[in-house]
Amino acid sequence: MKKTNKLLLLALGVGLAFHGSAIFFTLESTYDALVHLFFADHYQHSWFDAWEPRWYTGFTVQGYPPLVHQLIALLAMAGGLKFGLFTVAIIAVLLFLTGVYRFSKMLTGSEVVAGSAALLAVFSSAFIETLHLFGQLPSIFGLSLLFHALPEIYQWILHGRMRYFWKTIALIGVTVCSHHVTPIFGMVFFIFPTIALALMDGATAIEGSLKKVTFKVFLGSFRIRFWRIVGFGLSTLAVIVTFILPYWLNTKKNPITQVPIPHGSRDNFLEVTSSGLVFFLVPWGIMLLILPYLFYRFYSKRYLFFGLSLTLLTLLGTGGTTPLPRMILGASAFDILTLDRFTLWATMMCLPITAEFCHRFLLGDIRKVWIATFGKIYHRLVGGGLVLAILFMVVFSMSLGYFRPSQPQKIKMLPIVNFLNQDQHDQWRYLTLGFGDQMAWLSAQTRALTVDGNYHSARRLPELTTRAVERLENSKYRGLEGLGSLQQFLTVPEKFNLKFIFSNDKFYDPLLHFCGWKRLQLLENGVMVWERAGVPPLPALRTRPPANRLLNIWWGTVPMGSLVLAYLAFVPWKVPWVRRIAGKEAAASLQPESEYTGVQAPLLSITQFWGWSLALLFLGVYVVTFLVNHDQVSPENTLEAYYDALDFKEFERSYGYLSDQEGLTLDQYLLQLSVGDGLLSSYAKLESMHVEVLENNGSSARARVRAKWITPLEVFEKEIDHDLLYTKAGWVIVPKQIDPSLPPEQLLQRRELTYYNHGRRRITTEQTYHEDVLRQPRIQVFETGWVVSDEGYSVVGWARNDDALPAAIQVGAQLRGKEGGVLARYNAQQLLKHELFPGEATPFRVRFQEIAWISSEASKPVTFNPGEFQPLTLAESPDEFAVAAIGNVETSIANTALNLEVSHITPEGIQGMIYNSGIREATVVQLLISFYNQNRELIWVDAHYMDAAVRVQRSQPFYYPLPDLGHVQSLAVPKHTSRETDSAGKDLRSKLIPAKGKGFSYIHIKVNPYVGAFK
Repeated sequence: MKKTNKLLLLALGVGLAFHGSAIFFTLESTYDALVHLFFADHYQHSWFDAWEPRWYTGFTVQGYPPLVHQLIALLAMAGGLKFGLFTVAIIAVLLFLTGVYRFSKMLTGSEVVAGSAALLAVFSSAFIETLHLFGQLPSIFGLSLLFHALPEIYQWILHGRMRYFWKTIALIGVTVCSHHVTPIFGMVFFIFPTIALALMDGATAIEGSLKKVTFKVFLGSFRIRFWRIVGFGLSTLAVIVTFILPYWLNTKKNPITQVPIPHGSRDNFLEVTSSGLVFFLVPWGIMLLILPYLFYRFYSKRYLFFGLSLTLLTLLGTGGTTPLPRMILGASAFDILTLDRFTLWATMMCLPITAEFCHRFLLGDIRKVWIATFGKIYHRLVGGGLVLAILFMVVFSMSLGYFRPSQPQKIKMLPIVNFLNQDQHDQWRYLTLGFGDQMAWLSAQTRALTVDGNYHSARRLPELTTRAVERLENSKYRGLEGLGSLQQFLTVPEKFNLKFIFSNDKFYDPLLHFCGWKRLQLLENGVMVWERAGVPPLPALRTRPPANRLLNIWWGTVPMGSLVLAYLAFVPWKVPWVRRIAGKEAAASLQPESEYTGVQAPLLSITQFWGWSLALLFLGVYVVTFLVNHDQVSPENTLEAYYDALDFKEFERSYGYLSDQEGLTLDQYLLQLSVGDGLLSSYAKLESMHVEVLENNGSSARARVRAKWITPLEVFEKEIDHDLLYTKAGWVIVPKQIDPSLPPEQLLQRRELTYYNHGRRRITTEQTYHEDVLRQPRIQVFETGWVVSDEGYSVVGWARNDDALPAAIQVGAQLRGKEGGVLARYNAQQLLKHELFPGEATPFRVRFQEIAWISSEASKPVTFNPGEFQPLTLAESPDEFAVAAIGNVETSIANTALNLEVSHITPEGIQGMIYNSGIREATVVQLLISFYNQNRELIWVDAHYMDAAVRVQRSQPFYYPLPDLGHVQSLAVPKHTSRETDSAGKDLRSKLIPAKGKGFSYIHIKVNPYVGAFK
């Protein structure tokens, strides 16, 4: 008993020192910790109000058990939210270690093994990953409390004493209030095997020996304890339902009906090796080396049901590697659940038997047999290897977040909070881009509302639920689908009262610009603020579902009351609390400690063969991977490594793959990269590439790279040829020659008319509307038409700024039914120049795609596939259309002098040059191409983006492949509503370029640039 207490206390001390210090460096960078912090902030300010308006368009917090969040909120009242978070994390560590001790003592009957299991749990790679990489505090809380409840369940089934029953009920109540999934699945994977273990031990007590226990005897033990099992089962079910009753009612009222979001735990680990590493190899850790011993022990007679549970957990934890998990769970559950929880539970179940093996290997019968068979030196080498393997997994697991960061660099939130608090900026919704999970920490520090959120189960907007996108702020990582979802909010922000965007990732800048947003200011933390003019503020009275006062009171009291109930069940009236945690009182009633004698030599041989085979396999895979994938072992690998370095902006590494025979220095190489800009250079992410070797004579080679880049605006696919040489260092790339010539004029001067808008600022406490009462520029719409194509309905036309001030414009269109009711409405997205100088005109096209602003009478939207344009589905055919344009004074419009010259037109495409005669580099150039039929009537508008920037006093070629417009049908020809618009139309038609194509006869090209430099 003395040794056991020391091992447990040692585990608690080491665990507190190790994890208690590490969480201050890791917890805030995990996936989920800041989300729990946001929920805690809600309870701190609105304990008995379940409605949270700050995310999405509002949601109820009754969709997640509240106990952990409420504990953080209570502690936050004393020391702040982060104080509460770290304190609860430390409590979770202590509960986990004591829970593992009690579970191991119940399972093995050995206090020494239980203490060893608690010490081993401190360095469990699965626990380290769950706490320090995932930040899943409720999951850890729930599992720890379940471990505490299992010995009480065992005692109740075995002995039937009521005190164990009440302890069980109390602990199950706290568990379900912490994490609802744990007791539900724990009933299958932990509680049922524990009940079977109690029945097996009861049968052993009847027969006097485990060997004499037969199925008939086991069945007799079951009959004796049948009503205890039934009573426990019904009581547990009642506790699970009643303690979080609002959760079940909310689930029934608001079922999760959304497109499943991909998760790495569902991947095929053989294909996606990174997912296999994170969700399988790291959690299992050194347990993989002794897997035969673990399954041998769990499939012994006493642990048989735990063995079946472990097998099922291991299988489910393999994700999509085999079809079995999907078959077992069903397609719906498989696509919703994160399967890493099964691997976590499997490794936690193995902790007691792993500790048993370590105890027997170091001090018990395995040690004696091992030394007698292989010698003492070999025993020491293997023991030292196991210790080193444990330490390696600890270091590797802790540093995984450093080598593969799951979050961007820490963002200082105070400038953003101050911005939202000033000038009534919190009267609109905002959106963050490139913040990661830190968006939850921003939300916790402000009362302002965001259209995004970080708890995807609470989403209700069809723009979100119909996409496999977890958050808008990281939409670029979901490729076309993510950007397609983000564009819905950028195009019609007035629908969501979305006015401000805080961008921490310049990848989104071109998309924001071409969707009509403008840069407002750069905050001191490096975050750019984007603004959309003309968005109405949030209404003073916002709708929310009617509150159920009784359920809110229930939600605010019962979970915390479960803690009080648990304390009363375990109140130390007679036995000191520390001794109860150590299990001294229950020691006599648990399974007697085993002597662990009679180990079989074949088992050691199999385990040893498996461990060495696995170790050699990992080593072989690493060596083969290194040799085959070495950066410069072949032309293919060299080019793949070079483009990978460019993709991640590791320019010094990319320079290392270039040949030095051309005399290109690192400084010159970096200078060449710095002067090159554009959509591909600065705003692209390499999605895939294929290398084809055209020639290879051993000393030199020529290869062709077919690469595909995802940009915020469109997908680029290019073919690039490279020459390579073989040197002592391996294959290197011959750098391409750069034109070193300089423009003739070194100093340029341009006169520009500039503007300044004071905005809303006024030194007064009264409400000001200075910006709101600015005269809106007059925008004239003309040449409007209505067409239908394979992309569905579209409205085309021209808009002109007829004012003396620059204007930021938006053009929207409606589709109306026969009775004049609005069927759908949407805004022109990127097919419009949103900033116009006085007298400037722009073509536009409004595309009515799925999840457009659909009226309540229209049919419900379906899943949107951005890769294949999804036409709008309406309940009835539209009968007419309407167009409206609004303008606001624009003061930051960039005056770039770009001259377009068309050099060659064929039925296949248009070739030409863009020359920059201004004093600003055009970072991204958009060409708006208008198409006219033989009657010179506007029928279509398209956009083309150049992949490279147009530098000052330099030219850039472009090629635009002409589309097939034979499928476009005009439903209403352009109308001239006044003499002025008719004159404007005639002026445009006089500048049309003849271009005989499929479905059109004339074109018009307008240049629309984006200047990346801010002011």
